[in-house]
Amino acid sequence: MSDFEETHSKPSAESELPPYRQTDTVSKRPSAKPPIWLWPVLAAVLVIGVLLGKYWGNDSNAATDESATSNSVANDQATGSDASIEQSVLSVETVSPSQDDIGSTLSADGTINAKDTANVSAKVNGVAIERILVEEGDRVREGQVLAVFDTDAMEQQVLQAQADVAEAEATLANASADAARVLPLIDIDAISKQEADRYRTSEVRARASLQASKARLSNQRLTLENAKVVAPVSGIISERMVEVGQVAGGDPLFTIIKGGVLEWRADIDPKLIGDINVGTSVQVSLPGGDTVMGQVNRIAPTADNNRQITIYASLAANSKIRAGMYQTGEFLLGNTSTQTIPNSAVVSNDGYDYVMLVTESTTRDDRSMGRIKQQRVTLGERLGESVAVLEPLPSDSRIVKQGGSFLNDGDLVRVVDGVTQTSKPVQAQP
Repeated sequence: MSDFEETHSKPSAESELPPYRQTDTVSKRPSAKPPIWLWPVLAAVLVIGVLLGKYWGNDSNAATDESATSNSVANDQATGSDASIEQSVLSVETVSPSQDDIGSTLSADGTINAKDTANVSAKVNGVAIERILVEEGDRVREGQVLAVFDTDAMEQQVLQAQADVAEAEATLANASADAARVLPLIDIDAISKQEADRYRTSEVRARASLQASKARLSNQRLTLENAKVVAPVSGIISERMVEVGQVAGGDPLFTIIKGGVLEWRADIDPKLIGDINVGTSVQVSLPGGDTVMGQVNRIAPTADNNRQITIYASLAANSKIRAGMYQTGEFLLGNTSTQTIPNSAVVSNDGYDYVMLVTESTTRDDRSMGRIKQQRVTLGERLGESVAVLEPLPSDSRIVKQGGSFLNDGDLVRVVDGVTQTSKPVQAQP
């Protein structure tokens, strides 16, 4: 019984040890030495094990670092607010609307015509033109000779009239001498009254003949004088209707623009002329990009057949303007204060215009952040790099200056270098 208990009931101390302790116990037992050929194999295994250990160690460190980073980001996200989790879409520059003085204009098309003209006709008939001394476009002064007729026949007529006058003077002198000798004889009844009346009549007739001859001479001299066509007024020759050799008739030979003053005539809808008055300035375009200034001098009191009102504006002297030109012009109606924004701030989409406003401004990590709000706007005329806003925005609005097409409503943006536009007078472009 005791032998059985010693053998089966009480396990040995060595058998009760755990496996990791049994190794130590077993290792204490004497073992046989390994054969010599096994040593090189063990050395090779050892070297391979060292190399694999270094490789696995590096991968383990990298995994550990990545895990630590992920844990850190997770901790930051867990402790931060919703604003700190969301990242900004873009960095933007903002501007505020400006209030500018803009020139208000009214555009119209019209023709350039002479304000007043003078037609120059010949004062003689049946005589050919010998010389023409001016051309269209020439500026002339009052009394200047424009053309000369052939005067040979006229000069002969003047000489004939002078001879007639001389003959009439001689006849009168003879009649007067006869009357002076004979008429005293009537006092002594040497001649009859009838004979005395004949001498008186002869003298009167001779005197009348002399007056008629002098009148013809004066008329011939006037005709010779009228053989020179002179300008009745100062101005510019706008049209020449005569050629050398042409026989003068009753038609005009030249047309002169009085004073060289041209005017621009435009037809305006009666609904649009409320701001146009006598004295309103106009600016008329010319070929080559030039312009000429003018001023309204009169407004037609009635509408024409097309129910339009004609506006007349005298123009300043300019070598490029000609009567008959059809040019566009603008009535300068004065300045009006209008809100403007940069062209680059406008975003067009689906036929509408928008601006991107920056709202809900906050500061994070010393950075100014804001939320995008898309605002529809109604635009007016473009003024260089700016455009007028017909429905003004609040003056303190912060508008994304450029790049708004890359943003959507509600995007978070970072605001940098925000500036405000400088107000300055702006002239509207034709």
